[in-house]
Amino acid sequence: MSIVILTKDKEAGLKLRERLAGICDIFKSVPCLIKDDIERNPEQAAEISDIFSTWYMPTFAKEEITAYFPSLNAIYYVAGTVDYFAEPFLASNIRVFSAASANGHSVAEFVVAQIILANKGYFQAQKAYHWPVFRRGYRNARKAAESHYGNYGATIGIIGCGHVGSKIVELLRPFKFNIVVYDPYISEKRVAELGIRRVGLGELFTVSDVITNHLPDNQETRGMLGYDLFSRMKKYATFINTGRGGQVSERDLSKALRKNPTITALLDVTTHEPLFPWSPLFWNKNLFMTPHIAGSMSSENMRMAESMVKAYSDNLHGINSVCEITLDKLNTRA
Repeated sequence: MSIVILTKDKEAGLKLRERLAGICDIFKSVPCLIKDDIERNPEQAAEISDIFSTWYMPTFAKEEITAYFPSLNAIYYVAGTVDYFAEPFLASNIRVFSAASANGHSVAEFVVAQIILANKGYFQAQKAYHWPVFRRGYRNARKAAESHYGNYGATIGIIGCGHVGSKIVELLRPFKFNIVVYDPYISEKRVAELGIRRVGLGELFTVSDVITNHLPDNQETRGMLGYDLFSRMKKYATFINTGRGGQVSERDLSKALRKNPTITALLDVTTHEPLFPWSPLFWNKNLFMTPHIAGSMSSENMRMAESMVKAYSDNLHGINSVCEITLDKLNTRA
């Protein structure tokens, strides 16, 4: 029985091993494998008891899992969503643990920073200040900032209250915000625990000063956010997307931004990354984009590694882990 690191390429595996070894010495000599290694040496694969992996874990059909991994107990995914690879493993009674919650912490911090700045009118004010005519840029920037609601008593709309959405609620507690949530999966008990109000999607877009999307990425949510919703946004409201680009109709968002130049969109994700140069989004002055940086980067990756090492230790000692993914959880949380 043995632990291995299984990734899309050796470089990714070596980086992961370095992070894990910085937490626990047992990982210093753990083999780093790719799928080709498994296929070339199935006898070695038969001894694997636990797999640690990260972004772009190799995928396996259920028949391959049965053939290659007769001794496999669990997979520890030092990254976010496991939707693209987990189901065949779970169906084969192999446990799957994910650092999605730890990764969600980084996303939540990013979003909270954007919420605070958005309510101050920072984004449009910063762009207006660049106007080259003397003093006009300053006056326009002040006007843009003063038109926004501010942070005291603002309404924040959260679409999807899973790992990320719940962490955002927690981080926003020191501020005086009214928080409304759209989430068809959240229980009344959880709503009460978080101290939020559940509303329909249309109402959320109508009442919120800042809207942030954290829908799970599945067929049901593709293109779910369209013009009917964006056209309901309040004057000077802001839409943030750090979820998935495919959930937003980019043509509809672009149309709404043109029709109402006082609203703002902050996109960290788009349908295609990088965005095609002919995308209509590029023509909107009230749109601000970042290159998919909300999730864990640099030192933040250690938080994910630590969470999976703890999940491994808990599993060895028979302790239930909140990081475990089940078939019921797939496609219901972001």
